[in-house]
Amino acid sequence: MPSFINGILGISAAVGLYDWWARRHLTAVHDTLVQMVELRGGETILDVGGGTGALSSHLMRRYDGLSVHTIDVSARMTKVAKARLRDNRLHTECVVGTVVDLPYPDGNFDVVLSCVLFHLLQDSEKEAALREIFRVLKPGGRYVCAEFKKYPAGFFRRRLLEYPSDLSGLVGFDTVAHFAGPTIMRCRPIIYRSLMKPLD
Repeated sequence: MPSFINGILGISAAVGLYDWWARRHLTAVHDTLVQMVELRGGETILDVGGGTGALSSHLMRRYDGLSVHTIDVSARMTKVAKARLRDNRLHTECVVGTVVDLPYPDGNFDVVLSCVLFHLLQDSEKEAALREIFRVLKPGGRYVCAEFKKYPAGFFRRRLLEYPSDLSGLVGFDTVAHFAGPTIMRCRPIIYRSLMKPLD
């Protein structure tokens, strides 16, 4: 993620603007992601690009006994997430880091989640991010995400960034579900995906 975008997101999180925006645009998206994970309780979850912890908090209100980890490149966003999640009686951990170099061992998580993350990554980072998500999942684990179908990379260039759906099979995921979601911010269509790491 470019440093200036990281800075803008961090400042918006610190003053509450990001959470205001997320409540307005992402509440229904978070609801759908929480329904898609279909947990039993007791699983270990990673929320990549977890921001201020809104999705993780939503998830923990729905399911009992989860161990939830969030990671985000923004230190300010992570600070907000820690404050939001610290009073939860479940195990939580919020760390600063990047999805292209996750600080977790292989096969550590039952589920990885992300919400509108990939448009913030450079094109060269997208395959690396998917490979890291694949690596930290247990065999049979799932990656459940909501991403923008298309997103303009620059106001003048109008180049569109897309989620690298063509990379999913290359990385090794099997597709469990792939369907269209709402259009948010008037012109940003969402795509939901549930991808599974095959059993050994």
